[in-house]
Amino acid sequence: MPLNIDKPHDAIFQGLLSDPQRSQSVLRAHLEPWMTEMLADEPPVPLDTSFVDEDLRRSQSDKLLQVRLKDGEPGFVYALLEHKSYPVAGTALQVWKYKVRIWERYAGKVASKLRALPSIIPVVFYHGAQDWGAPWSIREMLATGHGGLRDLEPEFGYYLRDLRTIPAEQLASDAATRAGLVALRHSHGSQEARLSALPEVVAGPRSGSEYERQVFVYLMGVWQVPAQTLAEVAEQAKPGRGKAVVGQVLQEILDRGEAKGLVKGLVKGEAKGLVKGLACALTRLLESRFDRLPGTVLRRIATARTSEPDAWFTVSLGAESLREVFPDLGLDLGRD
Repeated sequence: MPLNIDKPHDAIFQGLLSDPQRSQSVLRAHLEPWMTEMLADEPPVPLDTSFVDEDLRRSQSDKLLQVRLKDGEPGFVYALLEHKSYPVAGTALQVWKYKVRIWERYAGKVASKLRALPSIIPVVFYHGAQDWGAPWSIREMLATGHGGLRDLEPEFGYYLRDLRTIPAEQLASDAATRAGLVALRHSHGSQEARLSALPEVVAGPRSGSEYERQVFVYLMGVWQVPAQTLAEVAEQAKPGRGKAVVGQVLQEILDRGEAKGLVKGLVKGEAKGLVKGLACALTRLLESRFDRLPGTVLRRIATARTSEPDAWFTVSLGAESLREVFPDLGLDLGRD
């Protein structure tokens, strides 16, 4: 299946929840404990359908999971990924509209089904840049201050999972699922945080899977990880496989003639802006790991050749000292 390059957020979310085992891992980590206790011990069934309006396709992605309760009753979990950089005030109204569509699709005009609609648990995953401040229910969206009138409207809207505020280890129990959620978590994060999380994200997906390829697209396209850095980190995590998968992904993008500017920057890394950005990010990473940097190191970074910051990134991820990153500085390392 061709890679989804234009909508990387959608692709990684769909990849996460299209696999029954990964979707089960997501539910167990992100539903309330009393909810997971009610679910039968079987993976959810991902359904190939979407309820997001066409005009919201670029800012939302959704997945409907069919579950079964321990008492045998059917149910659904509706997962919505909100990937705008800011909260959307109408989320509660959108979720209720999607729920109505799901019930209509389920029951049609069958009276017996309309009298026994399955429960739908809506979960909104958010990874934007700003804190979430949108109303949580339709009741909160009403202008009226009359309590009786407000009570006529639904109080519950959705469960919010703000991926930015959840510790990485709590995002999922298995490495493959956690890799995708960590990738989303740092979509608006700092370069230091991304570089720190990169080895885990690269190692998580199963080698050779479409999901792995889509994660690599996300790392290159959204995280802006240079191809050389990604290949070297991946090779450490998956010896004999890492460099190959990066090459395969880049070749597929080139064959399709898409994202040419991105690929050029990722493959060659020759743009001045890219080199400058890598140098700044490298400096912040080294300072976070080794405190104040000697002037010798700062001058070495400032005068780096095009390919050097990329190589230093890779070494610094596992280095225990600055000498390992800059062996050519020798005894001058400690002097300003």
